[in-house]
Amino acid sequence: MDFTYLLIVVIIIFLLFFRYQRRAIKLKKENIELKKQLEMQKCNDFNASSSINSAKQKETEWRKIKILDFLSKHETITNNQTESLLKISNSTAYRLLEDLEREGKIIQIGKTGKDVYYLLNRYKNN
Repeated sequence: MDFTYLLIVVIIIFLLFFRYQRRAIKLKKENIELKKQLEMQKCNDFNASSSINSAKQKETEWRKIKILDFLSKHETITNNQTESLLKISNSTAYRLLEDLEREGKIIQIGKTGKDVYYLLNRYKNN
C-alpha cells in the first residue's frame, strides 16, 4: 500500500514537472518570436524614417530644380519670389537659396535685405 502511494506521488511529480517543462519551452519560443517581431519592427521603423528622409531630400531637390528653372526663364530671383513660387516660408526659401549658392549653381548679388537677388551661375566649374 505504501508503495502504491509512493508510486502515485512520483507519477504526479513527474507529470507536473513534464507540464512545467512544456510550458517553459513554449514561453521560450514565444519570447524568441517576440524578439524577432521587435527586431522586424525596428527595421521597419528605420526603413520608414529612411524613406521619410529620402522623401524630404526629393522634395528639396524638386524645389531647387524649380528655382533653377525659374532662373533659366527669368534673369533673377529674390527670396520673396522663391517663397511665392514654391509656397514656402521665408526661412525655407533662404535655406534653399543658400544651398544652391553653396553648390555653386547660383550667385548672390547684394549683402542683406531687400536688395539681395540671385543669378544663375553660368561660369560654374562642372
